[in-house]
Amino acid sequence: MKLEEIENVIRLFEKANISSLEVEDEGIKIKLTKEMNPVVVEQKVPANNVANSASQDHEEGPYLNNGEDFIKSPLVGTYHQAPFADAKPFVEEGSQVKKGDKLCIIEAMKVMNEITAPKDGVIKKIFANEGAMIEFDQELFIIGE
Repeated sequence: MKLEEIENVIRLFEKANISSLEVEDEGIKIKLTKEMNPVVVEQKVPANNVANSASQDHEEGPYLNNGEDFIKSPLVGTYHQAPFADAKPFVEEGSQVKKGDKLCIIEAMKVMNEITAPKDGVIKKIFANEGAMIEFDQELFIIGE
């Protein structure tokens, strides 16, 4: 096996959706492995379920000031603050966002549902933690001016 052929196998392996490959030719054995991320199917879910009233009681009391809204979950699932483990969160408290920016992902039945900002603003409060089970209509964020 020539060096050019080995390089070609490596390039193809890097692009392929496989985690390991073994090739043996003319007494040369090559074994390639890589850590695979799970297959992600993304679905955009508009966060049009913005509420101006505190429907849930929080330990710290009511949160909303003038111009602030809750962003609530449109579905049940697992909350993810970033696209994958060890990645930077989509937003943090104090983040400036524009309408349509990703705020989080809610995983439901292996489908990754993007929750996006319903308006321009600043993320004032984040209620959910990474990996938390989220209920329908649960308050996720407060967005304000």
